[in-house]
Amino acid sequence: MAIAQRSSPPAVDIAAVMRRVSEAAAPFESRWTLRALQRLDADLHDRLVDQQQLYHQALITGGADDVEEQSAAMCRGWAAVTRVMEAGAIPDDAYLLGDHAGTRVAIGEQTHAIARVRDLYGARVIWITPDEVAALVAGLEAFKTAKALWPDAETIRLYPGEPATDVR
Repeated sequence: MAIAQRSSPPAVDIAAVMRRVSEAAAPFESRWTLRALQRLDADLHDRLVDQQQLYHQALITGGADDVEEQSAAMCRGWAAVTRVMEAGAIPDDAYLLGDHAGTRVAIGEQTHAIARVRDLYGARVIWITPDEVAALVAGLEAFKTAKALWPDAETIRLYPGEPATDVR
């Protein structure tokens, strides 16, 4: 009598799966946030978030088949929401742009947006996160004091057509 050997389940390359899903998310995340999707189509937003939960759970506790199934569904989900946003001609909201005296700054949290910003506005755009903005502002005592006294005050260029000059 031959004894059948049980084979172990196939191993899952989690890093490759996560890279594949990240690449599928990139076209969406380089342009939009989930908030923009929610504003456009709340049902589609909720379905994508539900799929993200299934995908994350599969990564933690699922077998190889479950991981493959949920990651493939996640990739299809990212493709679907990207098509919907493009069809709706929804403007990018994954970053904010500012310009002062020839210095252009983009503020955002989604790292996929960095490449898009630089493709659209050039390689010299400075990318910073909201936490980095907070750190910069926290270091400017005069700015903090002015904002505390006049919360609605804005820093503006009085003469936008003229170059900045040294007034020493």
